[in-house]
Amino acid sequence: MKTKYTYLLILFILLLQTGCVYAMRYDGPYRGKVVDEHTREPIEGVVVLGTWGVYHYGLGGGFTTFYDAREAATDKNGEFIIPGQGLRILSSVGYMGALIYKAGYTYYQTGSWNTLKTGLYSSKEIKWEADVPIFYLRKLTEEERKNDIKSIYIPNRGSVPCVQMTREVNIERIFRGWEPL
Repeated sequence: MKTKYTYLLILFILLLQTGCVYAMRYDGPYRGKVVDEHTREPIEGVVVLGTWGVYHYGLGGGFTTFYDAREAATDKNGEFIIPGQGLRILSSVGYMGALIYKAGYTYYQTGSWNTLKTGLYSSKEIKWEADVPIFYLRKLTEEERKNDIKSIYIPNRGSVPCVQMTREVNIERIFRGWEPL
């Protein structure tokens, strides 16, 4: 009996050392819809880049490193689905964060997806229909697209494999007279 508790204690210590955050959870699917802020019409071809990170514990606090990325584009109804990571057991992989981007529009960047309903986000930017978030993007004026570098986000793709996002970013870069990536 004493040996059983010793093994459980060792297992518990190992889990603490590896930084296990979740004993078991199912990650995904992530669904949403993107519409034009003014017309309320769905926007087709908006790229949604979902990223996951691994949380690491340390003596001075924790930090997150890149784990995986997946992208999807909205359909004619403005809807998208990113499958997620599936069943996670003894995992420190967090919830998805997302960048929602289309050339010529404002962008939207979420923190952790599971915090979207907490009220930290303006009701102007996101609303809910059942359990599906609806993101409102504003179409930029030609003046904003050409001159105001702060109004548009050109994401740094780094080592993230994002073909659709790169295509959208290049549309904006060419519009501005910049070299494509």
